[in-house]
Amino acid sequence: MAHLNSIYQPITAQPFISSKVHSGYAPCAPLKPFIKTFWGTEEPTAIMSSIENEPSLIIPDGCVDIIFTVNHSTNKVSCGYCGIYDKPTLAASIKSERNISRFAIQFYFWSAHLFTSCHMRDSYGVFGDLDVYFEGWKNFFEDMLILNRTISDRIRLTEKFLLEKYSITMYNHNLFNAIYHILNEKGAVSMKEICGYTAVSQRQLERLFLEYIGTTPKKISNLVRYQNVLYDLINSYGFDVQDTVEKYKFTDQSHLLNEFKKYHSMTPNQAKQFALGLE
Repeated sequence: MAHLNSIYQPITAQPFISSKVHSGYAPCAPLKPFIKTFWGTEEPTAIMSSIENEPSLIIPDGCVDIIFTVNHSTNKVSCGYCGIYDKPTLAASIKSERNISRFAIQFYFWSAHLFTSCHMRDSYGVFGDLDVYFEGWKNFFEDMLILNRTISDRIRLTEKFLLEKYSITMYNHNLFNAIYHILNEKGAVSMKEICGYTAVSQRQLERLFLEYIGTTPKKISNLVRYQNVLYDLINSYGFDVQDTVEKYKFTDQSHLLNEFKKYHSMTPNQAKQFALGLE
């Protein structure tokens, strides 16, 4: 299987600014093609030296998260599965909560189904019950997170758990061919082109994506295109809108700007200022 993470690395709204509460950690080498990051609090909030004062802007990136919140005062763990979403949102601050920690696993959109026998249907834009998509995971993580407070221990035990759960039998050749083509073309690809590349009908591809990814090839392509536009915007000295329209096959300038604002809640100029911490 191609390491798709080598051609697609989504970025956050402020990629150069570290969170004071949620730190990200790279997975071990065998999990890098599947897991973008582990993230969470270094310590429970009661003993942290600083807490974020404002919620963070979270933009669509095509990733899916399993998020755990641990109350160390009550020894209770709440959890949920956050599916692929296509709207910007604000992450809740934990500044008002005491003795709380968070831990999360962030999968690339193409990989979550490789670790579960459950389907991903109806998971698009959903924050729901973990057992619906990852049956039986709650018991392991509830016990593990209560007994292990440091994020390094949590990551080590989670990696072992995930490596045991990984199943190559969930790999579908036609699905991953389509995903590779979408990523390689930076999302600037039509459904007709995807079908031509894979030699699979549109109906069959849409069925595969809904079953294993939770949404359609078209929506995935649009998210990937948006992320690539954002990367170009943030990492270039001069951002030419018309060149971007042609490069990413938008209908016109208005189409690009409307699509970008739908995903980001800002214009490209505002997004770049925000990314650099100038707003």
